[in-house]
Amino acid sequence: MEPQVVDRDAELLQRCLEGDRETLREIIQRYEVMVYNLSYQMLHNEEDAKDAAQESFLNLFESLPYFRGECSLKTWLYRIVSSQCIARSRRRRRCRKREAPSEQFREIPDSGPSALEQMEKQETHNLLHRAVDELPEKYRIIIVLYYFQDLSYEQIADILLLPIGTVKVRLFRARKMLEKKLKKVLK
Repeated sequence: MEPQVVDRDAELLQRCLEGDRETLREIIQRYEVMVYNLSYQMLHNEEDAKDAAQESFLNLFESLPYFRGECSLKTWLYRIVSSQCIARSRRRRRCRKREAPSEQFREIPDSGPSALEQMEKQETHNLLHRAVDELPEKYRIIIVLYYFQDLSYEQIADILLLPIGTVKVRLFRARKMLEKKLKKVLK
């Protein structure tokens, strides 16, 4: 992260701790797109993503006094969002188990001029996301952060509080799991 961004984040955190309410708005404006995008990529549901983003910012502001400055604001926020989404995903999975199977299917969107191509693309997209969703959480979160958020091994290690070697191993294993799942389906 650029030094100017880190310095600005440190300044914003300090002002928040001093009770400056306008700073809270500035932090939200600065990170709302990132927080929503990560939430959506982890949850694949617009309403859940909005709720998770809002709850993540609430958690951030409630836990500000406990921030030790061992990482950047952005990294800390990634941790909060990731934890929020994992918890929400667990709750959603428990609820899904109780739902009737017909409620789990979505409507097929209206097709445009090349309906077959759109359906194939959508099916591939859905297939990939279902495969990622079926991964154990410790692998799924790394796939999302690495491929959908374009984070480095180091950034993921900071966010998840893991050694870089563990991140690399989990990413490798997650890829193998996805490859295996997708080969079964595509045969």
